[in-house]
Order: sequence, then structure tokens, then C-alpha cells
Amino acid sequence: MKNLFFSIIIISLLNCCGNDNKKADKPIETKEVTTENLQKFNSVKDMLTEAGDFSTENGTLKIIDENSEKLHIQVSKPIVKGDLDKVINEIVKRDIIYVAFQTFAQTPTEKITITSIPIDLEDRSKYYEEYKKTVTVTKETADRIMKDELGTNDYSILFSDLNGIQVPSKEFDKLKFEKLDETFNKLK
Repeated sequence: MKNLFFSIIIISLLNCCGNDNKKADKPIETKEVTTENLQKFNSVKDMLTEAGDFSTENGTLKIIDENSEKLHIQVSKPIVKGDLDKVINEIVKRDIIYVAFQTFAQTPTEKITITSIPIDLEDRSKYYEEYKKTVTVTKETADRIMKDELGTNDYSILFSDLNGIQVPSKEFDKLKFEKLDETFNKLK
């Protein structure tokens, strides 16, 4: 999501500060991503590093086991003291959904264990264990959810092209926001 935020800011700045032939109020347009042009990665670590949402350098990504049979990663979104429990729990679920479906869309991975545990925004060595959730997901389960919720097993619909950058689509947002609890419960 960080990449999406920065991409939108950069595109807005380019639209505002570009040549005189461009209108600053021109809406940002997205294009459809197809199976053929969906970005693919050899590993989940490469995929997450490229997306920039999680990083080993800042403690938001840990590879617990890289073995393809036991692939286990930990992701952590920063939270601040005072965030509501409901919001934190939603963040944890959303991260698991995001990583699971992104993994099956963009890598050859067939099974992944994802641990999501919030990290303190100010103290990157402090994790909030009380919110920690771990889910093991297979592509077969994700396929079933895709078919039930979105009517297809074509993972490319989870992404849109925003001036050459692939970002989560409205369909992906349905799984992560509109149907958050339903999707999470089906994953676990």
C-alpha cells in the first residue's frame, strides 16, 4: 500500500508540474492487468521486496522458513499506541489476505504460512504479540475463495496497472476490506 500511496503522489506531482500540455486536474487512469502481463516473481521474498510493503531492513518482514515445502514468513504493519483493538485486528487480517493472494497471483508458490504481528511505529524492535495471527494457506483454498467471491480463478483481476505500476484493484480491495472477515475465515 505504501507503493500505491507514493505512486499516486508522484503521478499527481507529475501531472501538476509536467509540461503545459497536461492538465493538473486530469484523473489518474488505471488499466486492466492480464494474466500475460501480471508481474511474476521466483520467490515470495522477491515479490514483497519489490512491492515495498514489507522490508527485512525495518523489521516488517521476516523469512522464518524459506523451504518451499514449509515456507513461512512474518509480516508486520506499524501501529501506534492508542490504535483501537478492532483496527489493529483488521490490519492483521488484511495483511494475511494481501500476502496470501499476492503470493498465489505472482509466484509459483502452492502453500504458505503467514504470521502477521503488528510492530511499534516508533520502536521497531517491539512487536505486539497479543494481536499475532498465523495462517497456513494453500493455493487450492485461495482458488476456491477467488471463485466463490470474485467468480474467477484469474488472479490478474486482483491488480490494476497505474502508469506501469501494478497496484491492488477494486476486486482485491473487496477481499481485503468489504469481505475482510468472511475472506479471512475462509483462509484459516
